[in-house]
Amino acid sequence: MEPFVHLALGYLVYSLACRLWTGRPPSGASTLVLAFATQFPDAVDKPLNWWFDILDGRGIGHSILTMAPLCVALYVLARRSGRERLSSAFAVGVGTHLCYDARVALGPGAISESAPYLLWPLVPAPTYPKDSLTDHLDHVVFVVRSFARELPAALFSEGALRIVGVACFTLALWVYDGRPGLEVVSATLRKSLRQLRRET
Repeated sequence: MEPFVHLALGYLVYSLACRLWTGRPPSGASTLVLAFATQFPDAVDKPLNWWFDILDGRGIGHSILTMAPLCVALYVLARRSGRERLSSAFAVGVGTHLCYDARVALGPGAISESAPYLLWPLVPAPTYPKDSLTDHLDHVVFVVRSFARELPAALFSEGALRIVGVACFTLALWVYDGRPGLEVVSATLRKSLRQLRRET
């Protein structure tokens, strides 16, 4: 569920920012960069933990001290080619991911207690229960089975209604924005299919 929440939150923030800043909805390319960026911290940290036993699932990709310089560097590079919007989309995607993960870190001393990974490596990353790909898959199976068993009650729980509401609002906003990103994916797929047909 978390990847979809990260994606929805990132798109909501980015779409509203685009309309406030430029008066236009997000472009297709920016939306795809944003979608990638909302998953980027986990795409960095989870494989490091699963395959190399480095940190515990949150560290390099979840630290402000590593992600902020990366976003600045990408902006400087993008500015040279006139693609600042792409780097901005990346920064929003990563930023909303970190903010959502650290949502419990509110109040005095909370950073050091609840989300120390935000200041890694100055502050040691927390030690979570052993994180592995198998553990995640087992957790997904458990959640699906539990959800199926408790479907009637789950459908009307406060948490489920909130998630469904955010998902529906985000989807409606994306459609209202002209479904940015869809045309880029469709064109790429059509081009790939044509190339495959020529080769065969």
